[in-house]
Amino acid sequence: MEDNKVHLLSKEVEAFLYEYVDKLKIKNAQVTITPGSLRGDNYLGVIAKVEVKSENSVLYWILKSAMQQETFRSFVRVDKAYEREVYIYKNILEYFDQFQEEKKVAKPFKAHAKFLTSSLVEPYECLIMEDMKHLGYKLQDRMEPLDYNHVLLVMREYGRFHALSFALRDQKPDLFKIISENTKEFFFSDDAFINEDMLNAMSTQSKRVLDALDPVIHKTAYEKFESFQKRMVPEARNAVQSKRSGKYSVVCHGDCWINNFLFRYSDQHNPNYPTDLCILDWQLSRLGSPALDLSYFIFSSTDKHFRDKYYDEIIREYYNTLSSFLIELGSNPEELFPYHVLKEHLQKFSVFGLFMAVQIIYLILSDNEEIPDLHNFSSENDALQKMSYTLRNIDKYNSRIRGVVTDFVKLGYYF
Repeated sequence: MEDNKVHLLSKEVEAFLYEYVDKLKIKNAQVTITPGSLRGDNYLGVIAKVEVKSENSVLYWILKSAMQQETFRSFVRVDKAYEREVYIYKNILEYFDQFQEEKKVAKPFKAHAKFLTSSLVEPYECLIMEDMKHLGYKLQDRMEPLDYNHVLLVMREYGRFHALSFALRDQKPDLFKIISENTKEFFFSDDAFINEDMLNAMSTQSKRVLDALDPVIHKTAYEKFESFQKRMVPEARNAVQSKRSGKYSVVCHGDCWINNFLFRYSDQHNPNYPTDLCILDWQLSRLGSPALDLSYFIFSSTDKHFRDKYYDEIIREYYNTLSSFLIELGSNPEELFPYHVLKEHLQKFSVFGLFMAVQIIYLILSDNEEIPDLHNFSSENDALQKMSYTLRNIDKYNSRIRGVVTDFVKLGYYF
């Protein structure tokens, strides 16, 4: 086997890759490994593009491998994140595929990459997937809010994805019980994904939000957020507990920021119209209210101008898609998730979307060179200091985050 590679991967991960190629019995394989992402595109590991050439074919894969830096792993539970993502791909998405086949669904939910193999050996966790970009899928510019057609496609696919949980709980409760037990919350759990010091550091982001608000012009929003910031982390922790959403809990995607969506454009007459979606990064998936995914996505990936015009419409489109898909799967949406319950959940659980918007919009609007290199932290304190950089696009950030807070006031959402 020949290879042509940039040294992105540890020798242990490379060995795992080559073992997998050998298992496939690819003769005279030539393996090329190149960088698959820029700084700021991914935070929990290294993304490598893998090309495997043989005499008769070429395979295109993405290899995602864990951050091995000891200091980073000491305050972020990278192992848990990879364990969760592998469980989603190997089990839940597989269950969903089988269930849709049983139901003979005309257009099944398939908005995810094809999973090939994985290893959970610490600290060399990795997984290999089909390279969706090679199939024509593309990232959007993370610094620009998504437009109507892109948002609509995500909302509809989330509707179909969440519908599968409702239908499975309704028709195969024993299987859904197993799923539930394996998708418990871990971001804010006792054995937390991020330790308490890091969570407290995340709460300091709220000073940037207050700086974006004028205490006179935005008096109500300023006062509400000033009060909320003191309890922001406990409120977000409370919102994600599945017991709070009870029988309305679904498997949530969990990490709904713009870089976790790839779009494909198959309409030759309208090349800017997205026709297909691929949802990436299932490492923070959890059982919880559908409103967790919706609020995180909407408030981090759209701007106030969009929400003023389309918010009610996209929520209705989400619900219409969920309902029609539930009916196709053989369940009753009025019994399993009435529209008024969705509205109640958005009011009650969108606080999580606010929390995530506060954390992620600053990163979304950061230039690649501004974002600290997560591979080179000398200590937790060093990490916290390096994450406290000043944003060049501060005016754009102020406008985006101000719109989020004022929309929470306008919508009457609790925070």
